[in-house]
Amino acid sequence: MQPSGAHRAGSAGPGAAAAQSGFSLVELVVVLAVLALLSVVAAPRFFGNTVFEERAWRDEVIAALRYARTLAVGSGCAVRVILDTGSYSLTQQSAAAGHCNSADTTWPQPVTLSDGQVFAGTAPAGVSAAPAATIIFDAAGQTSLAGDQVITIGSVSFTVHAGSGFVSQ
Repeated sequence: MQPSGAHRAGSAGPGAAAAQSGFSLVELVVVLAVLALLSVVAAPRFFGNTVFEERAWRDEVIAALRYARTLAVGSGCAVRVILDTGSYSLTQQSAAAGHCNSADTTWPQPVTLSDGQVFAGTAPAGVSAAPAATIIFDAAGQTSLAGDQVITIGSVSFTVHAGSGFVSQ
C-alpha cells in the first residue's frame, strides 16, 4: 500500500490528465443496436414451438397408424384411418353375429381406447399433414393403398408401405 501522496512509477502526477479506459457512448449504442437486431431475428427461432409441435403431431399420427395395423391384425377386423390435413380418426366396420361385417361400407364403429375415449386427434395450430389419405388395414396388416404412401408433416416425411402396412420414418 502506498502513502496517499505517493504515485507509482510511470504514472502521471496529480495535475496530469489520466488516460481514459472503457467504451465510448457510440460503441455502446452500436453494441445495443446489434443485440436488438439479433434478438428480433433469432429469438423467434429459439422460442417458437412449431418444430416441436410438428414432431409431436408426426409421432402421434405414426402411432395411430401403427395401432390401427396392430388392431386389425389382432382383432381380424379391418381398421380404416382417415388422415386429413389437420386431423385423423380410426373406425371399424360394424359387427354382424359377433364377426366383422365386411359388407358394411359405412365404417360406423369408432375405435376406442381402453378408457372409452375415441381414438382420434387434431393437429396443433399451424401444423398440417399432406396429402390427405384414407388407409384401410386388413386382418393381415396390409393396406388398401395401390403403392407406398409418403406423408409429410412439417419438414419430415414418413412412409406407409402398402404391402406390409409397416410405417417407416
